[in-house]
Amino acid sequence: MLRKILIFLYFLPVFALAQQNKDGKCKDKDRGIDQLPCKIVNRYGIDFLPDESTAIKYVDILIKKDLLDPEKAKPYKVSLIEDGKVWHIIVKSYNCRNCKINININKNTGEVLNYYKSED
Repeated sequence: MLRKILIFLYFLPVFALAQQNKDGKCKDKDRGIDQLPCKIVNRYGIDFLPDESTAIKYVDILIKKDLLDPEKAKPYKVSLIEDGKVWHIIVKSYNCRNCKINININKNTGEVLNYYKSED
């Protein structure tokens, strides 16, 4: 019986520390390239990119950075994520067989949250 109590008392601080780390603050500086920030900013009363067509026009400008012709790369896969706060757009790159460009844009501010390439 004494042995069980000692084992319990030994592991009690370990369990307390493990529980404490779950509720810790999110660190945006340590996030990966494909992860969204901890807090999505909602700064303005109206959205900068309110609908899908405006988001597509914005992405047309962004992909020219990678020397892609927007007309050849269309159609894009467009969806809303994070409770409708972020546009998630997937652009199929025609320069590479299985390459995709993933872009996450804040719907309210127009800030590009993520811009990364991936292969399937």
